[in-house]
Amino acid sequence: MDDVVIIGGGIIGAASAYFLSKEGRKVKVIERDPTYKNASFPLSLGGFRRQFFQTENILLGKFAREFIFQIPELLKTAKNPNPTASMVPNGYLLMFGPEHADEQYKALENHKACEAGTKNIKGSELSKIFPYINNEGIETATFTDNKSEGWIDPFMFHSALKSKAIELGAEFIKGEVKNISEIKAKTIISAAGCWTKELLNDIPVVPQKHTVFRVKCPKHIPEMPLTGDLTTGVYWRPEGKEYLAGSPNSVFDATDLEPAWNDFEELVWPALAKRIPAFEELKLTGGWAGYYDCNKLDNNAVVGKHPKYDNVYMASGFTGRGLMQAPGIGRALTELITTGSYQTIDISDFAVERVLDNNARPEPYVL
Repeated sequence: MDDVVIIGGGIIGAASAYFLSKEGRKVKVIERDPTYKNASFPLSLGGFRRQFFQTENILLGKFAREFIFQIPELLKTAKNPNPTASMVPNGYLLMFGPEHADEQYKALENHKACEAGTKNIKGSELSKIFPYINNEGIETATFTDNKSEGWIDPFMFHSALKSKAIELGAEFIKGEVKNISEIKAKTIISAAGCWTKELLNDIPVVPQKHTVFRVKCPKHIPEMPLTGDLTTGVYWRPEGKEYLAGSPNSVFDATDLEPAWNDFEELVWPALAKRIPAFEELKLTGGWAGYYDCNKLDNNAVVGKHPKYDNVYMASGFTGRGLMQAPGIGRALTELITTGSYQTIDISDFAVERVLDNNARPEPYVL
């Protein structure tokens, strides 16, 4: 019988394998597509932030930054003595209209309690710090400028985690698990992401397709933060000499990952041009679509021991936050499995029981 089997070798599976292997557990990771072609993490914008409403998400974001800054030391291996994830710590800027302002002021109280280092500014003052932004319709905004938020290369981060886990003794194998009962192990972790319901059909986590566009603009602002306009749901950031911009539209039950090209002309370009006048001159150069493993109950992760099984744990439903929460979730699961409780960040409110009982704790700030 195996010690620990993780179903799913994406970013959550790799992070869990790393932390468990560090604790001396013998880990086997089963992944049906080692190219990760349709996995969520490589098709994301790679962002890491602590600007959320729920305390757990704020704290997980803080730990992500701490972990990412230590990648060269924590994840170095004999084969890769200088690992990196090409971090760009430009920060985040989130802008809110009057309809979201009160909720955001409550969120800022949580930020303060968690020492998140978030700065708040009136919409009317935005142009003093971000002169390229049109503040029309913005009531309040939050941002960081202390290198506490930004983005990384998802593939490089995953590769570094996986390589270190392997050096610590983890085994990654190609295979497809059709049923949890196939696995004979002391501990089983379902990190199947979008495909969670194939293994645990009582968990409301499903694929949610999102489209990201690549655009070019004569005016390049390399210092621009990853920016989310909550009045439209459009978000964007620099990428090399271009920009990436995400559509607010999402599609459940999509049968393919063809980008929703019509969203660009109808939604994304108008929103970008309104918020940043220089973007009126932008040109579409490409795009792709990827899945969020969406928890339809409340857009929050589902993590912990499944109460219907003796030895099954799960981590899924990150709704676009898997990459940034992977270090914290890998550590938390390891604590729960090896000690019986969370030792650092208490994520008990993400427990499986909450979704089985339909007890929603919504995270409103989904980009």
